[in-house]
Amino acid sequence: MKKLTAATWVVLMLLQIALSSCQTETTEPDPVDARSNFMGTWTVNENWTKLTYEVLITSNSATSDGVFIENFAGSGAGVKTQAIVSGNNITISPLPQTLSNGWIINSGSGGLQGTTKINWNYVFNDLANTYTAIAVYTKK
Repeated sequence: MKKLTAATWVVLMLLQIALSSCQTETTEPDPVDARSNFMGTWTVNENWTKLTYEVLITSNSATSDGVFIENFAGSGAGVKTQAIVSGNNITISPLPQTLSNGWIINSGSGGLQGTTKINWNYVFNDLANTYTAIAVYTKK
């Protein structure tokens, strides 16, 4: 077996240092869009109407955090309410918000529980009365 010379050891050490100092390029993963947990069809159980109905939450492509909620508070098919998402929270914005059917949303916010439930509190006027509502959305 041959013995390595001092010069060979130096070359091997320099090669090892050179290889260990090379940095590999890593790419950061794309950030997850917080809105994705909110988008979809939800079944709503609301305290003021004692009714169950559905809403559809879709992204608002004009903003990075905006969504539309169709049929919010049972306002009707095609009637969309604007909201913003931040983490696990959703907030009706802007306020007050007048919907296409004339209803006025005075306040509204909800919190996502897991991935299948949103607990909501909101106040709105349906042109006859002002209601303070609590609702639970369950993802279909």
